[in-house]
Amino acid sequence: MPRGLRSACAIAGAGAALALTAPGAAAAAPGLEAGVGRADITPPTGYIMLGWARGDARASGQHTRLYAKALVLRRGGRRLVLVSEDLNMVAGGMVQQAARAAGFHEREVIVQATHTHAGPTGFSNFLFKDRAFPTPEAPKARQDEPDPRLYTFMVRRLTLAIRRARADLRPAAAGWGTTRLRNVTRNRSVEAHLADHGVQRAFGKGSAAEDPLGPLHPIDAGVNVLRVDQLRGARRVPVGAWGVFADHGTVNKSTFGVYNGDHSSAAHRVFEAGVRRAGRAPRGQDVVLVYGNGAAGDVSAGLDRSGPAAAELVGRREAAAMLAAWRSAGRRLSRSPALGSRWTRVCFCGQRTPFGRLADTAVFGSSYLTGSEEGRGPLFDSTGEVLEGRRQAPSEPQGSKVPALADPGHTLEPTAVPLTAARVGDRVIVAVPGEMTVELGRRTRAAAQRAMADAGLHKVVIAGYANEYVSYLTTPEEYEAQHYEGGTTVYGPASGAFIAAALGDLAGRLAHGRAAPAAVPFDPTRGLRPAGPGYPPGARSGRIVRQPRAARRLERPSISWRGAADGLDRPLERAFVSVQRETARGWRTVDDDRGLRILWRVADDAPQELGIPVLRTSRRGTYTAVWEPPRDAALGRHRFIVTARRYRLVSRAFELRAARSLRIAKLPAAPGLLALVLRYPRPVPERDLTMRPAWARAGTVTVLTGERRTVRPLREGGTLLVRNGKAAVSVPAGGARDRYGNVNGRPFRSR
Repeated sequence: MPRGLRSACAIAGAGAALALTAPGAAAAAPGLEAGVGRADITPPTGYIMLGWARGDARASGQHTRLYAKALVLRRGGRRLVLVSEDLNMVAGGMVQQAARAAGFHEREVIVQATHTHAGPTGFSNFLFKDRAFPTPEAPKARQDEPDPRLYTFMVRRLTLAIRRARADLRPAAAGWGTTRLRNVTRNRSVEAHLADHGVQRAFGKGSAAEDPLGPLHPIDAGVNVLRVDQLRGARRVPVGAWGVFADHGTVNKSTFGVYNGDHSSAAHRVFEAGVRRAGRAPRGQDVVLVYGNGAAGDVSAGLDRSGPAAAELVGRREAAAMLAAWRSAGRRLSRSPALGSRWTRVCFCGQRTPFGRLADTAVFGSSYLTGSEEGRGPLFDSTGEVLEGRRQAPSEPQGSKVPALADPGHTLEPTAVPLTAARVGDRVIVAVPGEMTVELGRRTRAAAQRAMADAGLHKVVIAGYANEYVSYLTTPEEYEAQHYEGGTTVYGPASGAFIAAALGDLAGRLAHGRAAPAAVPFDPTRGLRPAGPGYPPGARSGRIVRQPRAARRLERPSISWRGAADGLDRPLERAFVSVQRETARGWRTVDDDRGLRILWRVADDAPQELGIPVLRTSRRGTYTAVWEPPRDAALGRHRFIVTARRYRLVSRAFELRAARSLRIAKLPAAPGLLALVLRYPRPVPERDLTMRPAWARAGTVTVLTGERRTVRPLREGGTLLVRNGKAAVSVPAGGARDRYGNVNGRPFRSR
């Protein structure tokens, strides 16, 4: 190991270890067991959405449920729990308490946030992520302390997901698959990234094309999937996977205003459905994707995309890549993969390292105040000024940072953080307690690979946003650029390199069977306990105040009803709002709010200005739910069903008809030819919930050329070629239809 890495890790502090399989002992060791579980973690509405730090970004409803999903691996006395939660971050105290309640030690658990920016604020042990600031639209809205009810709810629901996975343990096999996913994400701080490679550009003046290692180097295109199949007699049943891709959860912006898992929600659902079909999983067996974000601190799919339809498109592409990696992993499954881990807790504590002195007090720079490119903050709204790139003369321990907010009481950020290196098969997972940039992720992997090289281990996977949140971690070069990420790296320019070295050392100890360094004594709970009261049970009864009307595919039939405020009527785990279709055998459920096509909001009679909702069942609100029927939805009579915690409502039936919102459009074509396509309407950001193809790939078109009338099929790819002579070419309204019977609402004429 290089001397600098050795020195940095000598000061890292205490740890615990799970025994690693000794060489030659694999054949005699017990086989792998695995189980999966999930729990609904969607809280009542009214909480400010975490990630935007805006008082006006309050969740008024729900688009997709938020989940905790767990995968438990056990081989003899060695255990590893991999969890993801549809949250912006996870708090170390919450992880510690949930792990213990589920029968594990925190050293056996890696809990990651998917990093959606549309989950609740108000549950972290340290206060930085519990803060939200007033805006002109919400001048009194703020939140400075966690809500005991929400904290208790989150700990208990995380505990439940892990317990369910533990109860599902069966003999299993596991293996890894890898692929790459390009052209989905971009680096939002490319000038800071270029500085890593000696290219100096002012803020806003650089481009990915200037990266000496190529235009894709500013992102991490790697997709890693750990596949797990349970063994049931002679049959192999795929039940889950841990999948990692680096992508910020910011496709849906603060203005969308409802709980949602962003792109990872679509990735979960598409992946799990694909695995269920491919593996013919039994009806009662859960199939789980534990979506673990990677080194995504400066990488996002949300820079030029916005809204739930765009988030679905990104998630589908992620799911397709993960399914490809999952299929390749099926050729390399093992009943006896190596399983082991090392864990420690390191402290920043103002100590000196080979990379420079660490700060002992968290300080946020001025570039933090105006937010990142996906959504600038309240200060930017008022001034229109971006503070990224502002620097002052460097001095230890905060370098060139222009200070804006300090934490002398050590209440905003933890001063000590947990680190984990875990081996499954031929790969080692290193858990990062914050938002690590792409380049620092590469340096972390390189440090681990160097430390493990003579043990024959070379494959390292970054698990970001894991087990604690200490804000951002950047390279020293990125830090000095003082973009948003550098300004929110709170313990100085040496802190990212320090964490990378400590993780490398931990991976080396794991590979060589040595104990982890002793963990620094630290209470990650900050005294918070999961002993708060439960949420009120919701209204005893509800009343429909607006019935649904006849609608067409791709439109938004809706229902409104009266119930308890703050979304208290929504049950956990089961459907709240469902859509049913009338069939010859009665009413059949075709969709519900646990999917992607139903959104509901609740407007309270007395809107709250406080950061923590005042939840009382006596307060009333009006709910409105919308459903977005897909282009292939079965036609006929439909109805809404509202199944609240304590009441049930059934709407009047409404007719669903074929869409008339398609249109004929021209494409470029050779001289003498007219190329026509039947376009679907483009999704409107923050209105339309799901993506659809740009145009129909199959169908028919009635073409009028002079006096001649012909019905022509859409060819492969959905294009119709018409010889363009002297006569005009036209298509009447309703004359073009896709394979599902949807038609153009307006006529077309070539000239």
